[in-house]
Amino acid sequence: MPTLTFRDIANMTGGQVIQGAEVVTTSVVIDSREVKPDSVFFAIKGERLDGHQFLAQALQTARGAVVSEIPANVDPGKGIVRVGDTTVALQMLARSIRRRMDFTLIGITGSAGKTTTKEMIAALTATERRTFKSWGNFNNLIGCPLCIDNTPDDAEVVVSEMGMNHKGEIAQLAGLTRPDVGVYTNIAPVHIEFFGTVEKIAEAKRELLENLREGGTVIVNVDNEHVVNISRDYDGPKRSYGIEHPADYRATNIRERGLLGTRFTLEAEGEKREFDFILPGRHNLENLLAAIATARAIDISWQGIERGVHDIKPAYHRGVIVPWRGATIYDDTYNSNPYALGRAMELMTQADVKGRRIAVIGDMLELGDRELDYHRDAGRAIPRGVDAVIGVGKRSQALLDGAREAGHSEVHHFDDAKAAGEFVRDFVREGDLVLIKASRGIGLDKIVSMLENNAEGGN
Repeated sequence: MPTLTFRDIANMTGGQVIQGAEVVTTSVVIDSREVKPDSVFFAIKGERLDGHQFLAQALQTARGAVVSEIPANVDPGKGIVRVGDTTVALQMLARSIRRRMDFTLIGITGSAGKTTTKEMIAALTATERRTFKSWGNFNNLIGCPLCIDNTPDDAEVVVSEMGMNHKGEIAQLAGLTRPDVGVYTNIAPVHIEFFGTVEKIAEAKRELLENLREGGTVIVNVDNEHVVNISRDYDGPKRSYGIEHPADYRATNIRERGLLGTRFTLEAEGEKREFDFILPGRHNLENLLAAIATARAIDISWQGIERGVHDIKPAYHRGVIVPWRGATIYDDTYNSNPYALGRAMELMTQADVKGRRIAVIGDMLELGDRELDYHRDAGRAIPRGVDAVIGVGKRSQALLDGAREAGHSEVHHFDDAKAAGEFVRDFVREGDLVLIKASRGIGLDKIVSMLENNAEGGN
């Protein structure tokens, strides 16, 4: 963020300076454990925690705080700004910073692949432009503004996810920040418990293109009918990408190399270019096509794009390959939904495997009243090339029922990650390929940690 005084912060958030008007700060935090000496701490009131409880701890290090409740006995050298709502103030600060700083903002939304696409776009744009990206999957009404609030002074490109659980959230995020480029990955039944139908999810996702800056560019996945439908009437600049259908940026002559990645021909701008891409699976290839289309939309050269593609690595717990006792663990434990799980299953069958293909699948969350139907359907769709299915969590019982209906006989169920990890540790043999995937809340990353900690064979 730019260097701001607490008077500046008050003006930008509609707050009142209580003390320390001329104290300066250069970063925003909402977690007292992440406070730095140059920080301003926003005391956010959440559903479970109130940041005001941690104010004293934060002010031991921070330059000051933005609060809705004035604390007592504050060091007179600290800056304090009072606002009506600290979450709204965080958002108002983001809007003000966006207006005063000259950077290209790229907003990404979709049902799956947002974080991976964000990482890829940042990798490509960073080859030629100073690029700042949101960290982790900070993409909600707090995380997205927090990203903008911490944008460095010299940033030329900012890449931010824009997620949602309810209608109106993307409109609020994009309305605050007015992205220059809006990127759509895909639209599928994720968070459907809050919407009821995929069509209503698509309506909510449309809010991004409706709130782009005037003349903003939208990046469209032509292989996803819902993305095509919501963007059909957009009259601003539009660039498309895809595999199955004609597109401005289209992958052809695709050569799957299992876990070694993909080779493909990119047909774009009247030319053909050959690429080697380290990340496996069609879903990652789609994400890369979105990143390439986005990078070209902001004039990154083909030379820069080629360098960026070469340097791309998988994000944390999102398709990370972990060698283990001669087997291969595919750590995809950060998140899951029926759409993403289906794609992971495709990857399992494409991989060149000496041993067995083993799928460790945890519960998929936020699927609404039909969650058991979605799990059963996902189980039925598991390819016969998968040799063993291990379900983790109460919902995965329905998935295993579906797997049995599809003809799978080697199925196992466990209530939690610890029990599943102990089984997997003894079950997996040299040459096996093991996919581990679930919604983040199920904690299957613990299985990966358990295996890594027992890499030499101990218990």
